[in-house]
Amino acid sequence: MNRVWSHHLGQGLVRTPSDFGVRSDPPTHPELLDWLAIRFVKDQWSIKKLHRLILGSAAYRQGSQDNLKYKDADPDNRLIWKVNRRRLEFEPLRDAVLAVSGRLDPTIGGRGVAMVSNPTVKQKQNAETITNDTSGADPSQDQHSLRRAIYLFIDRQNLPNTFRDFDFASPDTHNPQRYETTVPQQALFMMNSPFVAEQVRHLVAQPEIAGEADPAKRIQKLYRVLYGRVPAADEVAIGLRFLEAERGKGPEPVAVRSGEWQYGYGHYDEATHRLKSFTPLPHFTGKAWQGGAALPDPKLGWVLLTAEGGHPGSASHGAAIRRWTSPRDGTVSFSGTLVHKSADGDGVNARIVSSRLGELASWAAHNREAATEISGVEVRKGDTIDFVVDCRKEETSDGFGWAPVIRIAPAPVATAGGVPAEWNAAAEFGRAPGKPSRLLGPWEKYAQVLLLANEFLFID
Repeated sequence: MNRVWSHHLGQGLVRTPSDFGVRSDPPTHPELLDWLAIRFVKDQWSIKKLHRLILGSAAYRQGSQDNLKYKDADPDNRLIWKVNRRRLEFEPLRDAVLAVSGRLDPTIGGRGVAMVSNPTVKQKQNAETITNDTSGADPSQDQHSLRRAIYLFIDRQNLPNTFRDFDFASPDTHNPQRYETTVPQQALFMMNSPFVAEQVRHLVAQPEIAGEADPAKRIQKLYRVLYGRVPAADEVAIGLRFLEAERGKGPEPVAVRSGEWQYGYGHYDEATHRLKSFTPLPHFTGKAWQGGAALPDPKLGWVLLTAEGGHPGSASHGAAIRRWTSPRDGTVSFSGTLVHKSADGDGVNARIVSSRLGELASWAAHNREAATEISGVEVRKGDTIDFVVDCRKEETSDGFGWAPVIRIAPAPVATAGGVPAEWNAAAEFGRAPGKPSRLLGPWEKYAQVLLLANEFLFID
């Protein structure tokens, strides 16, 4: 009874939940504790009925406002004359951040998952799928598991520092209750961690928020998502002043470095066997690079690239091009499978084109698969290798799958300086590992400010 009461009210009727001996703290309400135990037995040991009993009680349903009369007599609120405000523990805080961003995976059951997932293991996407996700999120890789925190795997020998920062109990010793500290690392996690920044981007990019043109109404929608209420007039005014002050300080792009992927479109010259043009695709949905928020885009049509493939544009719009830039001299090999699953249309052409050597190989696929294996290709630092897919005569049913893997030899000694020996187009889709995220824009900064407020971080 004491533990269930503690779960709902924040503190037990006996403050030492694992010690009911003569040295323990005495119960603040001994008659209540006995009555709950007797009632529990009469209710046939039903935990559900016990929860309902406590949650329907006047004690649980009190507010958190101070009463000076009671506060002077009982400053620690041991007699429960109000409900104490409670800071969210790390697990529900993390789940709440994912929930408001629209990314929390509510799947029930299954094995435990690592808090930070292996970026080389990605869920396969259907090669024929053409995404029309209009989230507009930043193309950074979210390597954090999206499962609820209850499914996060705990390694007793290697507990993540983030857990330690937020008072997670040591799994090596008996802990009757979780103690609460307030340290700078907790605030810094909410202010600076890539995980929080990523969820803020997804929050602001949700269609119902991003699609609202009126700034005041957009602020109201953010309040509804984060706090479940409508903002007061002065809160809206403060938000508008903040956004006005941040105007002109929007996201800054980061230059592409060697060894990283780019996603674009362009045209291939049949006469010279080289690319005539390459232009980066301007819009990222969180799942695909494409011409704009909706497909077909008025300017670029159906051209897009996903982790596993994409769709080329028409002859006028251009081919879909996945570009890799070599970080050093060496000899590379390419592996992968070109997939075109539809019996409709006339299929696609695929080419690997070197900026220095021209076309290296080409394949055609219509309702079939083709292995795309090449080895022994010399590259120099700064060379670009383009994986080009275009339509043949028509662009009908031209969704394709092609996620090449590049290996370079000789391999760098212990991958010194962070230079890898292998690049996987599917696993590294969106943003190459190690590339810094872009800065937050005005709306993203404002959403993060709201996320940092006590109204979100505390149960009141």
